[in-house]
Amino acid sequence: MDPQAAWDELLKARHERDWDRARELAENLLEWMKKKGFPPNTVGESTIGRTWHRAVAEFVCCMTLSDVKAAQKRLTRKRS
Repeated sequence: MDPQAAWDELLKARHERDWDRARELAENLLEWMKKKGFPPNTVGESTIGRTWHRAVAEFVCCMTLSDVKAAQKRLTRKRS
């Protein structure tokens, strides 16, 4: 897995509100990091270190999964 490519795609999917793609990318990136894979650079070429990059990436992935659930709930309500 290329965590940087996944991160970039995740941000793009969130921006485009492509929730299916965003969910897939967030889940894959979380799984990658859970297995001790290195995190993506989340805030450019900064010197914040891997620990902070991991924390930012995990937070955004978790927020993405929460946003996906909220979007699905809105869609379900709209159909009712």
